[in-house]
Amino acid sequence: MDDFLRWLAQWRGVTVEDGAELQFEFAGFPTGGLGMLVLMGMAAAVVMVCFIYRRDGQSLKIWQRLLLGSLRALAVLAVILLLLEPNIVTVEREVREGHTILLVDTSQSMNHADAWRRDEVQDAVAGWAEFGVEDPASGTRLDLVKALLGTDGQAFVRKLGAKNRAQLFGFDGAIHDLPVVTPEQASEVGDERPPGDGAGLARPNLLELDDLVADGRSSNLGDALRTALDKSRSAEVAAVVFVTDGRRTAGPQGAEIARLLEQRKVPHTFVLGVGDPSETQTVTLARLEAPAKVFQRDPYELQATITSQGYDSVTVTARLVRVDAQGNEEVVNTQQVQIDERQQATVEWKGLSSDAPGRFVYRAEVVPPGGEPPAKDRHYQTAAVEVLGERLRLLLLAGGSSHEFQILRTLFIRDKTIDVSCWLQSADETFPQDGDEGARIQRLPQRRAELDPYDVVVMIDPDPRKLSREFCERLAAHVTESGCGLWWVAGEQHTLDALRPNATTQPIADLLPILPDVEFAERKMLGLGKAFPRPWRYRLTSDGVDGVGAKVMRLDDDKDTSKLIWDRIPGFHFWFPVAGIKPVATSLAGHPSPDFRIGGDDMPVIAIQKIGAGRVLFVGTDETYRWRSLYEDAYNRFWVNGVRHLFEGRLQAGNSRLRLLTSDDKVELGDAVELVAEVKDQAMQPLIANAYAVQIEREGEASESVDLLPVEAAPGSFALRYRPTQLGTYRVRPAVKGGKSVEVSFQVAPSSIESQGPMDRSELAAIAGASGGVMFDSPAALMAALDDVPSRSATDTFRTPHAVWDGWPTIALVLALLSIEWLLRKRFNLL
Repeated sequence: MDDFLRWLAQWRGVTVEDGAELQFEFAGFPTGGLGMLVLMGMAAAVVMVCFIYRRDGQSLKIWQRLLLGSLRALAVLAVILLLLEPNIVTVEREVREGHTILLVDTSQSMNHADAWRRDEVQDAVAGWAEFGVEDPASGTRLDLVKALLGTDGQAFVRKLGAKNRAQLFGFDGAIHDLPVVTPEQASEVGDERPPGDGAGLARPNLLELDDLVADGRSSNLGDALRTALDKSRSAEVAAVVFVTDGRRTAGPQGAEIARLLEQRKVPHTFVLGVGDPSETQTVTLARLEAPAKVFQRDPYELQATITSQGYDSVTVTARLVRVDAQGNEEVVNTQQVQIDERQQATVEWKGLSSDAPGRFVYRAEVVPPGGEPPAKDRHYQTAAVEVLGERLRLLLLAGGSSHEFQILRTLFIRDKTIDVSCWLQSADETFPQDGDEGARIQRLPQRRAELDPYDVVVMIDPDPRKLSREFCERLAAHVTESGCGLWWVAGEQHTLDALRPNATTQPIADLLPILPDVEFAERKMLGLGKAFPRPWRYRLTSDGVDGVGAKVMRLDDDKDTSKLIWDRIPGFHFWFPVAGIKPVATSLAGHPSPDFRIGGDDMPVIAIQKIGAGRVLFVGTDETYRWRSLYEDAYNRFWVNGVRHLFEGRLQAGNSRLRLLTSDDKVELGDAVELVAEVKDQAMQPLIANAYAVQIEREGEASESVDLLPVEAAPGSFALRYRPTQLGTYRVRPAVKGGKSVEVSFQVAPSSIESQGPMDRSELAAIAGASGGVMFDSPAALMAALDDVPSRSATDTFRTPHAVWDGWPTIALVLALLSIEWLLRKRFNLL
C-alpha cells in the first residue's frame, strides 16, 4: 500500500520528505452517524443501478447487463468519491526534547574557602570526599563545584543529558552559558562517546572546567531562573538543578523562586548547597591599596582592609613585606590588629619611602587565628609601586615679578624632586635668572630640542610681546605630542592681551580648557581704575572633590578635611572671566556668585583637560599665594601635586610612537577596564592595522597576549574592554618592544557588593520547597537522584493533505465511464 501511495504521490507531483509517512483519507467524509449515512447512500446507489438494469435490460444477455451496470455503478461511485475529496496526507513526526536545566553559581562568593571545622558538618565533608575532595577547607566553593562536575569523565553532565537535553548555565547578576569543550578539544582528550542515546537525543556537551571562574559581582538566582525557563519555553522542563551557596544579593527570595517553579510546572527541583552552612569563622585581607607611582624619597602610604566573620572579636598579626626587582624580601612593618564586632579593621602603613628608584612589590599578609588554615587567596594581597627616579624638569615663566612668581620660585627651588628653570620676562637682559644649580638658563629655549627636556611649563601671566610665535607653536607641539604639562595662571597685567585671537601666544591659548571672555574683560574687569575690593571663595565641583581633579585639589589626605580647608582658605579678588568650558575639559572649582554662571554651572576658575599627549591646567587668578598666611602646607601641596599631576601625563605619554592608557587605575573584580593604545608607524603617521597586540601580566604569573581592536573614526587608536578574572596588580606592555619602554598598570580589588559568608541553608531550603523539590546535603545523593528524572520528550505530528481529486484526470475518468456506458447502450439497442 505504501508503494502505491508513493507512486500516486509522485504521479500527482507531491514531494515526500525522507522519513515522512503517507496516508490516504477522504477530507469530506463526515464522522459519526453522518458517515454511516454516506456509506448507506453509496450502497443504495449501487442497488438502484442494479435494479434499473435488471428491469430495463431484460432483452440483454447477463454479461451485457453486468457490464453496463458495472460501468454505471463505477461512474456513480466515482462522483460520490470526488465529493468526499480524497487526499494523500504526508505525516511528519518531530521529537521535541525535554530539557534539564543546570544553574551553577559563579558569583564572587564562590571563591570563599570555608573552614569545615564544626562537628555538624563532618557528614558533608565525608560526602565531598567521595568526589576526590579529601579536605574541602583546602579549596574554594568553586573548587568543590569543579570536583562535582568533573568526576568520572563528567558523569554529572552525562546524567543530565541522558534522557533530556541538558541546558548548562552559570549565573551571577545575570545568566550566561557555561564554557564547553569544542569538538576538536573533545577528540584530543579521547572523548569517544556515541553521538546520542538511541532516542534521538544529542549527547551533552562536556564542560571546560579550567575556564569556569567565579567573578560575578552579585547573585540574582531568581532572574537567572526566569531567563533559563524562558530559553526553554518551547520544551517541557524535566528538572532544574541548582548548585549554589545561596548567598543572594539581588532579585526575588527563595519562596518566590519556588512559586515560579510551580507556575512553570517543573516536576523536579534539585538543590545542592555548596559551602559550610555553619557560621563561617574566617579572617580575610580584603583590600590592599597603594599608589601606582611615587617620586623618589617622597613619603607614601599603603592601606589594607581586614575583615572577619564568625568571630566576636579577634586579634591578628598584619605584616607588610617589600620585594625588590631581584626578589629580595624585606619586612617593612608588623603590627597587631584588633577586629571588633564591626568585623572590619583598617591597617595603615604610613611614612614609606624609597631612596632608590625602581619597581617594588608590596605584599600584605595577615596571620589567621589558630585553627583557621592559611589561604593565599584570603590572607595575602600584593600591590606594585613604581618609584620614579627622574627629577621633574620645570620651566617657570612669568611676565612680571608678582607675589605668585616669587613664592613659587622659592617653593620649587626648595623641592628636591624638581629641577626648576626660571624665566622672568620683565627682568633686564643682564639679570641672572633663578633656578636650581645646573638648571639656570641664559635665554628662553626656542628650538624644539631645547624644549624637550622640560616636563612641565608653568606660565604666570605671560607677556605676549616678549614671546615669539615660533616659541609658542613649538611649546604647543611639545604639549600635544610629547606630553609636556602646561599650567597657565591668569593675571591682571598681560593675560588679556595674551588671550586675544591675534596674539603671538594664540597657539598656547588654544590649548587651554576654557574659552576666555575677552570682551567682558575689556569692559568690566581690566583697565585703569578697575579694582576688586571683595574676596570670593572657591567653590569646588564634584570633579574637584572625587573626580579627575582630586589629585590636584586634595589639600589634605582626608577628603573631609580637604573640603573644610577649601572653605577656609583666603579667597580671590581678581579672576579672569570665562565664556565657556571646552567639551573635553573639566571644571574643578568655580566662581560662587550667581552673576557669573555658564549654562547653569559656576564660571570655571580652575579647570583641566587632556589635549593630545599632555595635560593642561588653567587657574583664573594669581592670588593663591594668599593661602600661605593661614595654610602654607595646603598651598605647597596644591602646587606640588598639580605639577606632579601634569608630569604624570608626560610619564604616561610613552614614547613618540606609542601611548598606553587605562580607563581606571583600580577596578573591582567583575568589572571591565578599557585598554587603549595610540600608535604611530615609522613615518609618525597613525598606524593602520587590524589589531595591536599587548601583553597583560598579573604579578607573579605568566603574561597573556591580547589584541586591541581599531577604534572607529580614530586612526591609530586601538581599544579593548578587558575583564580580569583574578585579584592583584596587572601590567600592560606592547607585545613588540621598540624605543622607550612603555607600560601601564591597574589594580583589581574584590567586589564590595558580593559578600562572603556561610552557605545560606534557609534560602536554599525555601527554593527546594517547590512541588517536587529536594535539597541535598551530599553530592552523591544528587547524582543518584538524576537517574530518576524521566524523559519529558514529546512527539509533534504535522499532517499535510494533498488533493488527488482536484484535476482534469478525475473528471476525464468519470466522463470516460459514462461515455463507454452510453456507447454500449447504443450498441445493445437500449437507446
